[in-house]
Amino acid sequence: MLTTTLLLTSWSVSVCLGASAVTFSTPKGISGAPRQETTSGATRNNGACLSNAIASKDTVTPLIPNSRLGLTVSERPTFFVYVPKTTAKEATFTLQDADRNLIYRTKVALSETGGVIRITVPETVKALEIDNDYRWVVEIHCIADLDPDNPFAEGWVRRTSVNANLAGKLETAKTSLERAIAYSQEGIWYEALANMADAVRSQPQDSTLIKSWEELLTSVGLQAIAKSPLTL
Repeated sequence: MLTTTLLLTSWSVSVCLGASAVTFSTPKGISGAPRQETTSGATRNNGACLSNAIASKDTVTPLIPNSRLGLTVSERPTFFVYVPKTTAKEATFTLQDADRNLIYRTKVALSETGGVIRITVPETVKALEIDNDYRWVVEIHCIADLDPDNPFAEGWVRRTSVNANLAGKLETAKTSLERAIAYSQEGIWYEALANMADAVRSQPQDSTLIKSWEELLTSVGLQAIAKSPLTL
């Protein structure tokens, strides 16, 4: 399990969407060290890989709550990370258990223009176990594959079970937006984010959905990248 001190607090932020709202509530007892966007690798290589990384502090950022730990109900959740404009062509995504044993690793193609990328885990990968914590890392290939000076970002995920409240809400949810609302209300970060992204992807010109995506990110302290393009 991720070694943290659990703070018994909760908070929520509403994202208005007509008569509905996406409200993310941090579950009680879910807290950890503050989110770390990147290491100083970009500084050590003089910012040659991440454009303006030194001047603008535009860094590799995992899309997770500021506690670094988010909940999922999926056996194989979807992960999101922001990568700024870069000369690197690819990154490595790594999923480990709490003891740093490798579960899954793959390479991810990067866009020169930067943006939010989406990483899915194939069905062939071992399912996450309920009540266990897992670490995930995205490393940008600025120098070489898995080089210690590469900039990287990390996050944590804990799988939990679907409670009766969530099951009831999902049974009546018909759209990605409605599912995002249901997951958000129950504090399930990874599925709330993935469904909100699906809603935007299905209607990329819908300004209301885009605004809701931005507000959801802002609610967990990701306002610096909330307007970044989704390269889904």
